[in-house]
Amino acid sequence: MLDIQLREVYILLTINLKENTILLRQSCYKIMDLKQALGKNREAFIKKWFQATIDTYPSQSAKILGKDANRFDNPIGAITHETVADVFNLILTDFTPESLERTLDPVIRIRAVQAFSASEAVSFVYALKDIGEALLDAGMIREFDRLVDQIALASFNRFMKCREEIFLLKATESKRRIHRAFERAGLVAELTEEDLLGSKQI
Repeated sequence: MLDIQLREVYILLTINLKENTILLRQSCYKIMDLKQALGKNREAFIKKWFQATIDTYPSQSAKILGKDANRFDNPIGAITHETVADVFNLILTDFTPESLERTLDPVIRIRAVQAFSASEAVSFVYALKDIGEALLDAGMIREFDRLVDQIALASFNRFMKCREEIFLLKATESKRRIHRAFERAGLVAELTEEDLLGSKQI
């Protein structure tokens, strides 16, 4: 009786393993098909995503930022275009959350010092979903949306880190100004940069 039960358990486990293997293989095929489709539509995606990102700015600013994408005449527009292109190229490969954050950093760092809330700063990422619906087959949309969500999460994480850096820089500069005033008044001794920064490094 025990042997029969063990055999049944073994059969069930074998069936589940085969089913999971099939599902995993299907998922891998879907990702491969998606990345091939993204690669074929690379230029259209980058062009539309860049424009959607620029459109998150006020209309007058968007007109300027969307013109010449070179670092001399239009540094913000150029960096934005370079970053969206780099991010799109990255998602065509096997990437990690860390590499995604690093690649997003230039455009997120710019938006972190501008008058954007956290949700507004990363809203440009979600424009990819609308672009995907226009350029991809319907069967790929669900997998693509998951990919966009990964980009959005990495953008938000990087945004919060940039805002923390900005806060620490402002706090340090404030300490520096106050200390200089006290120093001139002869009320305190000279402090090192480490003293001003405190225990937390930027």
